[in-house]
Amino acid sequence: MATCLRFLFSDLLVLFLLSLTASLSSPQPLCHQDESLALMQFKDSFIIHNDTFSSCFPKAASWSVEAEHGRSDCCSSWDGVECDPHTAHVIGLDLSDSCLYGSINSNSSLFRLSHLRSLNLAFNDFNYSKIPSTIGNLSWLTSLNLSYSHVSGEVPYEISYLSKLSALDLSHNNHNLHIGSLTRLVQNLTRLKEILLSEVNISSIVPESFANLSSLRTLKLVDCGLYGEFPIRIFQLPQLQDLRISNNEDLTGQLPEFHSNTVLQALSLYNTNFSAKLPASIGNLNSLEILNIAHCNFSGSIPNSLWNLTQLTYLDLSRNSFDDLSCLTKASSNHTFPRLQFLQLSSLNLTKFPNFLQNQNKLEGLHLSESNIQGIIPKWMFNASKESLQDLVLTNNFLTGFENSQDVLRMPNLITLALDNNRLQGSFSIPLDIAPSIQFLYLSNNFFTGFENSRDVLPLPNLQMLDLQNNRLQGSLPIPPPSINTYLVRNNSFTGEVSPLFCNLSSLSVLDLSFNNLSGQLHPCFCNLSQTLKALGLQSNNISGTIPDAWAKGCSLRQIDLSHNQFQGLLPRSLANCKELGHLDVGYNKIHDTFPSWLETLTELKVFILRSNGFYGAIRDIQINCTFSNLHIIDLSDNNFSGDLPGECFQRWNAMKLFGANESQYMDYDIRFSFTLPLTLTKGIKLEYERIQHELKVIDLSCNRFEGEIPEVVGNLKGLHILNFSDNALSGHIPSSLANLTDLEILDLSQNKLFGEIPPQLSQLTFLAFFEVFNNCLTGPIPLGNQFETFPNSSFDGNPGLCGRPLSKACGDSLPIPDPTFEENQDSVSSFEFGWKVVVIGFGCGFVIGIVIGQWVIARKQDWFVNAFRIKK
Repeated sequence: MATCLRFLFSDLLVLFLLSLTASLSSPQPLCHQDESLALMQFKDSFIIHNDTFSSCFPKAASWSVEAEHGRSDCCSSWDGVECDPHTAHVIGLDLSDSCLYGSINSNSSLFRLSHLRSLNLAFNDFNYSKIPSTIGNLSWLTSLNLSYSHVSGEVPYEISYLSKLSALDLSHNNHNLHIGSLTRLVQNLTRLKEILLSEVNISSIVPESFANLSSLRTLKLVDCGLYGEFPIRIFQLPQLQDLRISNNEDLTGQLPEFHSNTVLQALSLYNTNFSAKLPASIGNLNSLEILNIAHCNFSGSIPNSLWNLTQLTYLDLSRNSFDDLSCLTKASSNHTFPRLQFLQLSSLNLTKFPNFLQNQNKLEGLHLSESNIQGIIPKWMFNASKESLQDLVLTNNFLTGFENSQDVLRMPNLITLALDNNRLQGSFSIPLDIAPSIQFLYLSNNFFTGFENSRDVLPLPNLQMLDLQNNRLQGSLPIPPPSINTYLVRNNSFTGEVSPLFCNLSSLSVLDLSFNNLSGQLHPCFCNLSQTLKALGLQSNNISGTIPDAWAKGCSLRQIDLSHNQFQGLLPRSLANCKELGHLDVGYNKIHDTFPSWLETLTELKVFILRSNGFYGAIRDIQINCTFSNLHIIDLSDNNFSGDLPGECFQRWNAMKLFGANESQYMDYDIRFSFTLPLTLTKGIKLEYERIQHELKVIDLSCNRFEGEIPEVVGNLKGLHILNFSDNALSGHIPSSLANLTDLEILDLSQNKLFGEIPPQLSQLTFLAFFEVFNNCLTGPIPLGNQFETFPNSSFDGNPGLCGRPLSKACGDSLPIPDPTFEENQDSVSSFEFGWKVVVIGFGCGFVIGIVIGQWVIARKQDWFVNAFRIKK
C-alpha cells in the first residue's frame, strides 16, 4: 500500500512540474478585453468593401470573439494587430489596404487604444471624412500613416501633441487635405525621421525650422503648392537620405556645396524653380541613387564630377538651361554609370547620340526627345547587348534613318519605341525574328512610305498601341494583332477597303483611319466592335454605302466621325444604343433623312454635326424633347431644314447657358485625338483652332430654309461663342436679347429677310470679332462704339436702309425704306449663285466645323481669341 502511494505521489509531482514548466514557457497573455472590444467596435464601424482598391485584403475579417469565454486573443490570432509581449496591450495596428470603407469619427473606439505606438490605415477609403482632433489622445504614437486613404479637410493641430512621433505620412489624398501652418504642425515633433506630405495642400514656405530636425531621414513634399526659397541648410542635415520636393513650380532655391560625408540617396527637384549652377561638389554624393532635376532653371555647365556618382540608378537632367554639355557629349564610351537603369536627357540640345551610351547596358529606359539629334540612328543604339532596355524614346528630333534598319525592334525586352516627329523616310523594317515584347510603337509625323517585308498581318503579337499618323504610307491597311487597343493611321495614303478582319479585334478601343483614300463599304460586322470601341474615325475618305445599323445594346462608343465620305441612306437608329456618345459627326455625306427623333436619348451628346447632307423637314414639327442639355456644338448647316427655328430646343440647351468654364478642359474623349475648327473668312484667310476647348459653344443653322423670327430665348445661351443663322428666310427684328451673349465672338445673320434696326445694345459685345448682316432689309443707324468701329462696309452691304459709319451714307439723309418682302424668293435661289460673294465678302453657308480625329496636340496657355486661333493664308 505504501509503495502504491509513493508511486501515486511521484506521478502527481511529475504532472505538477510539467504544468509549471508549461506555464512558464507559455506565450504572452491574452489581450485586454477592453482593447479587443474597442477593436471590434472599430471594425464594425466600417464596411468591408473589396472594390475599394483592386488588390486589398480584408485583414479585419479574421477578427472574432470566442463564444466560450466572451473574449478573444487579439494578440495572437487577429491580422494586423501587434501587442506588447509583456503587458499584452495593443501597441500596433496595421490595417493598410484592408478594404475598409466608411468614416472615422471623433468618438471612434480607435482612440481608446491609449497604448498604441504604430497606426497604419493607408490604402483604405474613409469617404473624405476629416482626421478627428481626438487623434491627439494617442500620445504614445511614434508612427502614423494615413496615405492614400481618402481623408479630407484641415489636418488637425492636435497631431502636434504627438511629441514621440518619428514617422508622419499623410500623402496622396488627392489634394483634399490641407495644412494651415506647417511650422505650427511640426513645432513639437522634434523626433521626426520621416515627413511624407506629398499632394497635401500646404501653400506656404518651407520653414527654416526643418533644418533643426537633426534626425530627419526622409522629406517628401511633392506637389504641395510650396513657394519662396527652400532653406539651403536642409540639404546639410546629417541623416537626410531622401529629399523629394518636386512639382512645386513657385519654389526657388539652389544647391549647396556637398561634403563627402553626405548620405543623400535620392534627390528630386523636378518642376521647381531651382536655378544657378550645379556645384562640382555634387560628385561627393557617393550614395546617390536617384537624381531628378528636370524642368528646373539650372544653367552653366554640367560638372565632370557627375561621373563620380557610380551608384546612380535614375538620372534626369532634362529641360534645363545648361549651355555647356561637354561632360556628356565629349565623354567616351569608357565613361559609364554602372548601375544606371533610367536616363532622360530630353531638351538638352545634344545634337548627336553621346558615345557613353554604348556601354550603358543596364538601361531600362532611355529618353532623348527634343534634343536636336540629327542624322541616322547608329547601329549600336539597337545592339542586342542592350537586352534590359524596355523604353526607347527619341521623339521630336531630326533623325533621317537607320544605320541598319534590320536591327530595329530586335532588343529582346523592348516594350516602347517612340520615333515620332522626326524625318525618317523610306520603308520601316519589321523583321521576322522581331522581339515579341513590343507593345507601344510610335512612328507618326515622319516620311515613311511602307513596310519592308510587308505582310497583311503585322508580326507583333503583343502590340497594344500603333501610331502611324501623318506619314506617306500606301497600299492596304496593315492588320494589327488581336492584342491591339489603339490603331492610328490618320493622314496617310492607304487605299482599298477596310478589311472585315478588323472586326475580330476584340480589344480595340480607338480606331482612327481618317484622311486616307479608303473606299468601298463599311462591313456590318463593325457594329460588333461597339462593346469595346470608344472612338471611331473615318473622316475624309471615299467610303460609300449605308452606315451599318446593328450597333448593339451596351455600345460603348463615345466618339464617331464619319464626315467627308460618300455615305447615303438613313442615319442608323441603332446608334441610340450608344448611350455614352458625346461626339457625332456625319457631315459632308449623302444622307437623306428627317431630323432623327431618337437622338434625344443621347443625353451625353456634346458635339453634333449633320452639315452638308440631305436632311429635311421642320424640326419643331418633330415630337422630341430637345433634351441635349450637355450640347456644346451643333451644326445643321447646308441642309433642307425648314419651318421656324426651334425655340423650345434653345430653351433646354443648358450647357450653352454656362460660361467661364475651365480653359484647361478640352473635349477629348481620348488624349490621342484632337478636334479642329477651320473657319473660312474674307480674302481667303483661314482661322484654325487646333483643339476645341471644353468651354467652346457653337450653333450653326446656316444654309437651310428656316423662317419666322429669331427667338428671344437665344439670348439665354450666354456661353455661346459662335452663332450663325445666315442664308435662311428669317424675318422680323434682330432681338436685343442677343446683347446678353457677352462671350460671343462671331455673329452671322446675313442673307435673310430681317428688318428694323440693328439693336444698339449689340455694341456691348466687346469680344465680337466678326459681325455679318449683309443682304437683309435692315434700316436705321449702325451702332457706334467698341467692336462696331472695326467691322468693314461689306458686313452691312445689301441693306439700303442702313446709315452711319462705316457706310458713306450719313443718318440725316433721306433714304428709301426697303420693303420687308425684299428678295422674297431668296430661299429658292441656288447657293451657288452666292458663291462669289462667299469668297469676297463673308461666310456664305457658314463655317466648317470639321471635327478631325488626329494626333494629340499639347494644349498651350493662350488668350481666348487672339492666340487660341491660328491665322493662315
